[in-house]
Amino acid sequence: MKRIFCTICLLAVCFSFAYAQEKTDPEKMKKERIANMQLNLKLTPQEAKLFWPAYGQFLNNEIKYHEAYKKNLEKRGIKLKEPGKNKEMIDKLSEKDLAYLQDQKFELRKNMHNLELSFYKKLKSILTPRHIQDFYNIDEKYKRDMISKRKAEAEKKKAEGPSPVNPGVKKR
Repeated sequence: MKRIFCTICLLAVCFSFAYAQEKTDPEKMKKERIANMQLNLKLTPQEAKLFWPAYGQFLNNEIKYHEAYKKNLEKRGIKLKEPGKNKEMIDKLSEKDLAYLQDQKFELRKNMHNLELSFYKKLKSILTPRHIQDFYNIDEKYKRDMISKRKAEAEKKKAEGPSPVNPGVKKR
């Protein structure tokens, strides 16, 4: 169980960085995650009554931590793009800014770890071990599907080639 939990936490942290750096609407992402969970997690009415507010609070805190991470970086003039496209920008950072970026990443990791741990403890008081396992399996699958979807979209964009500079003007 510890191994599964650690794996899930690791995936959550990895997804967190992708989520924090993506140009997506956090509220939209939250709604998608809730809808996916509602569709796949079969809860008793008693469990649902306690689970959904706790899950909503968890997602709200997750969004809050990611937004704080982005704001802290932007205050310092550090604006990250989507994952994998930051090498040039990071290479240009001063030693101080690079140290600040690293500190912020670890602060986000720490906050996410504490949030996950707190939520897990809440889950233990709400759900059966089987439902907890189902929850984490559903969440992990959703995150993997989202990452695959984004990769496929990125590859599709790359295959289409660069967009024209000014598509409304015809060459003579």
